[in-house]
Amino acid sequence: MKFKTLKRANPLNREEELYYPAPVFGEQIGEDELTEEISYASSVNQSDVRSVLSNLLEILPRHLMHGDSVNLEKFGIFRLSFESTGSEKESDVTAQNITRLKILFRPSTKLKDKISKTSLVHQ
Repeated sequence: MKFKTLKRANPLNREEELYYPAPVFGEQIGEDELTEEISYASSVNQSDVRSVLSNLLEILPRHLMHGDSVNLEKFGIFRLSFESTGSEKESDVTAQNITRLKILFRPSTKLKDKISKTSLVHQ
């Protein structure tokens, strides 16, 4: 992965500026390219890969919205969480206290191991 150097305020001392590495992002890979790569790497044709991805996109949110976590063992675990505001009394807490839903992802050990082998290049 490529990175560049940026000068930013030190979060521990806002009056001090330090240099930090910052990621340089490449292109955004779309569904067409992913389905082509997955098809090429397996014995499944592109339309079947696209169908599986489409079905995953329908089924995954359904389980998350029911409070389930979804564990794709070699990939990672998805679950929902949220941000909320507090109330002084327990009886005042309602769904209105929830301000934003978030999807959390915890990568599998296998995925983390593959990423840890990434070579870093200063640009």
